[in-house]
Amino acid sequence: MNETPTPQQIPLPGFIRRSNHQYRWSRWITVGTLLLQAAVFAGTAAFLIWTIDWEMASILDEPPADVLVQMLQALALLPFVALVLVCVVVCLVRPRIGWHLGLLTESLILLVALQLYFYDRDHVLSERPLLFVYMLGAILIIIFMNSPEGRLLLGSPPHAHETDAHPHG
Repeated sequence: MNETPTPQQIPLPGFIRRSNHQYRWSRWITVGTLLLQAAVFAGTAAFLIWTIDWEMASILDEPPADVLVQMLQALALLPFVALVLVCVVVCLVRPRIGWHLGLLTESLILLVALQLYFYDRDHVLSERPLLFVYMLGAILIIIFMNSPEGRLLLGSPPHAHETDAHPHG
């Protein structure tokens, strides 16, 4: 019987060389997207804290409801900033564990965002447009991390084999 070889069994031509740069790029893209997400969360929290009318809050005995809502929204984002930054460090040190922790973190962000979407009808903990941005970011990061390029973090970087330097045949 003459069986057709699968694409993985077909030898590469001699002018095509395997590269270990793809693994490094995958790691840096993952770290970059997680840093961008942490920056968005931290920037939103900083903006919310920055726009509080501190003079009005200090004059009154107890702060107005608007100040408390803004403060609560900013404080709700800070644990996610810390968790995403932990994921970045772990991705740099131990990429395989970082991949799992990153997916767990993004899933947690999605879970909390969906709970806020369904149960926070008064918009106390988040504004709807920002909530949609948080969910979109988490979904895109999950999609990337489950793509073939993102899954490269699960394995060790490819090592150059002796056969890669010579034409296959």
